[in-house]
Amino acid sequence: MATFHKVGLIALAVAAATLSSTSAARAWGCIAVSEEGSYGYSYNYDNEADASERALNECANKTTTESVCEITECNEDT
Repeated sequence: MATFHKVGLIALAVAAATLSSTSAARAWGCIAVSEEGSYGYSYNYDNEADASERALNECANKTTTESVCEITECNEDT
């Protein structure tokens, strides 16, 4: 469980740093994490649905078939 939280915090930090460096235009970014600690993130998307889909797909590509990825956070950079 500690690995799950550690990876989630790392992913959150990476996404936050990336989101804060985007232009003033509004852009969506999301983080997805699996039970086994795999993660995926997205940034600079026009809408939440596309950002969520990208994060989930990225997480799924790093996860075994026995583990499920879930969105843990989505933010709109303002």
